[in-house]
Amino acid sequence: MEQGMTRQPWHAFLVIGLAGENEPVCRITDVLERQDIPIEVIGRGRQFRRVPSVVVRVPYQRLAEAMLALELHGFADVIAYHARED
Repeated sequence: MEQGMTRQPWHAFLVIGLAGENEPVCRITDVLERQDIPIEVIGRGRQFRRVPSVVVRVPYQRLAEAMLALELHGFADVIAYHARED
């Protein structure tokens, strides 16, 4: 790697708050798949936060696009995490 360049992580994780325990995860996957954003559902439930939520993995390069798409479809409670590459 050239000096001064930083490596980007391959994936980011999104923790998405749900309206309720029974909200179908397919609503989230449908939004992102329509944008051709690859998605992998990692987990679901209250173990991540106090509110019902789902954790998905998306490509780091598509993180901002994924968050915007979710917000535009009513998912306003979205937090992103990614690993820092050193």
